[in-house]
Amino acid sequence: MAQRNDTELPVPRPAPEPELSFPDVPRLELDQLLGQLVDRAHEVMGTQGRLRGLLHANQLVTSDLTSATVLQRTAEAARELLGARTAHLQLGDDAGTGRGPVRRPPASGGRPDLDLDVTVCVRGEEIGVLHLADSDHGGFTAEDRELAQALAATAGMAIQNARLYESARRRGEWLQASAAITREILADRSSGARTQELVARSSRDVAGADVVALLRPDPDGAHATQLCVDVLVGSDEDELLAQVVPLAGTLLGEVFHRGEPTSLPGGELGGGAGPMPWAGLTMGPVLAVPLVASGTVRGVLCAGRRPGRPVFSATDTEMAAGFANQAAVALELADARAEKQRAIVLDERERIAADLHDNVVQRLFGVGLALQGVLADVGQGRAADRLRGTVQEIDRTINRIRSALFPLQAPGRSPDPRDRVLDAVADAIPALGFEPDLRFAGLVAGTVAADVVEDLVVVVHETLLDVARRGRASTAAVDVVEDRDGLVVHVRDDDLQGAGTASATASEEPHRRASEHGGSFTVTGSATGTSQYWWVPRA
Repeated sequence: MAQRNDTELPVPRPAPEPELSFPDVPRLELDQLLGQLVDRAHEVMGTQGRLRGLLHANQLVTSDLTSATVLQRTAEAARELLGARTAHLQLGDDAGTGRGPVRRPPASGGRPDLDLDVTVCVRGEEIGVLHLADSDHGGFTAEDRELAQALAATAGMAIQNARLYESARRRGEWLQASAAITREILADRSSGARTQELVARSSRDVAGADVVALLRPDPDGAHATQLCVDVLVGSDEDELLAQVVPLAGTLLGEVFHRGEPTSLPGGELGGGAGPMPWAGLTMGPVLAVPLVASGTVRGVLCAGRRPGRPVFSATDTEMAAGFANQAAVALELADARAEKQRAIVLDERERIAADLHDNVVQRLFGVGLALQGVLADVGQGRAADRLRGTVQEIDRTINRIRSALFPLQAPGRSPDPRDRVLDAVADAIPALGFEPDLRFAGLVAGTVAADVVEDLVVVVHETLLDVARRGRASTAAVDVVEDRDGLVVHVRDDDLQGAGTASATASEEPHRRASEHGGSFTVTGSATGTSQYWWVPRA
């Protein structure tokens, strides 16, 4: 049986697989969908990147509590986040601070110059504007505006925090200065001048001022017409020259009368502010606060800054007013302490004066009277001359003691006419060439009218000058007596020829001033010398 060779039989081949294909329209829609997905993915990634940039910008802005740094960092963050070439955060009170826009070199290629302004608010109050210009991506979009607004909101909170921090810091400095004043007072070693100096320097340092003046009325009380500078402090390079400030028609006068603090952006105010306490210095912002103690304005504290420097803040004005009130109490206490010390000294002086007058002077006077009694029994001769000289020396000693006692009088009290007479006698000593004797009887402060005292002083001075003009006297004595009949000035000298020449050399003032009060003035001579006698009746 024949066998078939299977290898020669044809082997069937498998049919080829058909190629995959899609209709044209569905394939186009899929391509578009994929493209949109890719674009959206890029947008999401870009948005996430910008959000991360916003978070970074917020962190950068809020990482500092200094106002100037917050402004600078906000502008830099806005520029980087939104791709602007220029960014500037302008606050409403930035005038004169010198802050300029934050810039970077312009990008290559033409770009439209579109601006973006976003308001910066704090608690609903507009405080400034964030301005961006020259976008690198063809203009600012709605998304850019939203990012800028979010950054501006963060900047507003950061600025508010910085202001609160700055205010708290300034308040702390004012409180420290007040505490220093209090410690100085309680130390019981401060004088009025030292306290005033401390107040002025503390105000200058805490307020950041260039010059500070402390002024008080002159004269004190309701009749004051001007403010005088007690203390004026500034920088070391300034040559300070103080000047008085009238109360009428001036800024400081208004602060003094109204008792309310004020601050000004510029010290000139078109000339309406009037003169300032510093002469020859040009100042910009000015702060003036009253010194109030016991419900009464005691003076004015005035501070100034150079032109171009920031104005004084509300915190400065508020805290300076409180500090000034405490300073006024300190000054009042220092004045009271000084017055108490003066009273102690004056009481001691009066005690010493009374002791000298009641003991030493009276005893010397008794010795003199006793020697005069002995002199009457001795007669003439060498012993009598020596006794007479001793009596005269005792007289001169009594006068010197009294002259030393009269100036021991409290300053500020009613002027004693004896002091005025002593000054008139002292003024005539250089012309006389010797010291005349001076004695008082019955003349005390308050018993003679002021115009009569003026005439008395002139008469004493003119009669002694007449003795000097004649030039022949070697001794002179002045008696000033007030009794029930009136006031007498009796000037005696040892010029034996003076009676004949006195009319030629004497001044007309004693005659005129005597006749004005219904009195008289006469010049007589005797064996011992010349006498000038001036008398006015008691008013």
